Amino acid sequence: MVSVERVSDIATNPDDDDFLKPLDRRIDEYAYWEQQIDAVLCLLVKKKLMNLHNLRQGVESIEKSLYNKLTYYERWTISISKHCLESGLLTQNDLNEKYGSPLYSTNEQLFHVGDYVRVQHENYATRWIKPHLRTPGYLYGKIGVIERFCGVFPNPEYYAYENNDNKEHYQPLYRVRFNQKDIWNGYQGNSDDTIDVEIYQHWLLSASQTDLLKTEVITEENDHEHEHEHDDDHDHVHEDRNIIEQRAVDREGNPSSIQHLAESLINALLDKKILTLDELRRQIETIQMAGISLNGAELVVESWLNPKFKEELLKNSTQTIKQFLKLENFNTTMCIVENTDQIHNLIVCTLCSCYPRQLLGLPPGWYKSRSYRVRVPRNPREVLKEFGTELPDDMKIQIHDSTADLRYLVLPRRPKGTENWSREQLIPLVTRDAMIGVCDIKL
Repeated sequence: MVSVERVSDIATNPDDDDFLKPLDRRIDEYAYWEQQIDAVLCLLVKKKLMNLHNLRQGVESIEKSLYNKLTYYERWTISISKHCLESGLLTQNDLNEKYGSPLYSTNEQLFHVGDYVRVQHENYATRWIKPHLRTPGYLYGKIGVIERFCGVFPNPEYYAYENNDNKEHYQPLYRVRFNQKDIWNGYQGNSDDTIDVEIYQHWLLSASQTDLLKTEVITEENDHEHEHEHDDDHDHVHEDRNIIEQRAVDREGNPSSIQHLAESLINALLDKKILTLDELRRQIETIQMAGISLNGAELVVESWLNPKFKEELLKNSTQTIKQFLKLENFNTTMCIVENTDQIHNLIVCTLCSCYPRQLLGLPPGWYKSRSYRVRVPRNPREVLKEFGTELPDDMKIQIHDSTADLRYLVLPRRPKGTENWSREQLIPLVTRDAMIGVCDIKL
């Protein structure tokens, strides 16, 4: 009898070096896209659109040479994508709209000297990833003029990868001229200074096709801005920003093409309304908080049930928390801020990641991310929308930047319809995200 070798059955079919590897007992935080893929599977199973057998079959169908190169959630991504296409949840066009159509070869010249063109953004122009892209990011969304046609050349973004189709891939190449003051915010040179850049055709759109798009403004960061990590203990050394950023890059590594596929799959499912942002957020939070008791939820529910306690909590937060939760070693100076029908509170630490761990557990990766810390003070409504939270236009948003020794916790509004609920019924409603302020509590 012939035994079929299954790629996932590594106990039966181990590689030689599997015996040489020591156990890795480190607890690493998964990348956010990996958490999203985990959540996508859970939601599709809950909606009876997929099951674990579908997932396993998809994983086991991956060719062994590829399987061994992939990480855990990269295999999941391929399997879920395959199922969504085969089951008809998504079409190939649905996915291509987000992922980018496959690279094609052409020698047809679409632009001529004097034509105005706009440079496409990375996720629209190609399905490949940095650092193999040959178009600099500072040009994304910018309008320039064709200075010359350089000829037709092999496309480096294709040949940078191992491909087995034995086809030649070519793209027309142009020199595109841009005005420096349109590229760099606060440019100090003359108004007619220009920069010429060589750009392949698949990165370019006719400017007339995109004249309704807003021209990007690249803002230079404040030279005084710095990066450092800490939580409740503020005694720390401010490291050089470049060192910290490089460490973050080294830890995260370059994004993979499978990560791009994962993000494209998620966006396609959202566009088709198969999933919603709020469902995805809730599921990710459930995964992250599994097995963790939120002391903060006890405070919120007690405030809902006991007006006198709520008054004391808002007036004398630290002492009230310490006494109510019986936390002898609670030395954090707390400030409780209450959401109302007129005000929505949102917490951030723009300098690092200050966070009340004793009340909310470990800070989520997105709270510590550079993107969250930069964007919340500048455009909180857009950030809230990414969590599925849309507030009335007349509601005030109050940002609390935890830059020093205070820690903040949002007291969410009690949802309507819970007036007769018991404490045991209310506790599960209160989430970490609601106490940070990125969402409201909904039934």
